Amino acid sequence: MMGIHKVKSFSQLEKETGITRKTLTKLYDGEGKGIEYVTLNALCKRFSCTPCDLLEYVPDKEG
Repeated sequence: MMGIHKVKSFSQLEKETGITRKTLTKLYDGEGKGIEYVTLNALCKRFSCTPCDLLEYVPDKEG
């Protein structure tokens, strides 16, 4: 979404959404353990999208 909307840096996105750079980096790298609704709302609002555009379901590995 950052590339599509020509967001050049996490710093820019942090200023536009109020989401910390640390949180944005974790989400971008897939290291987040979850996402708060306020964060999801801010990203959807910024990118004019729905949560389905930002999230992907990946089942847990069995075993």
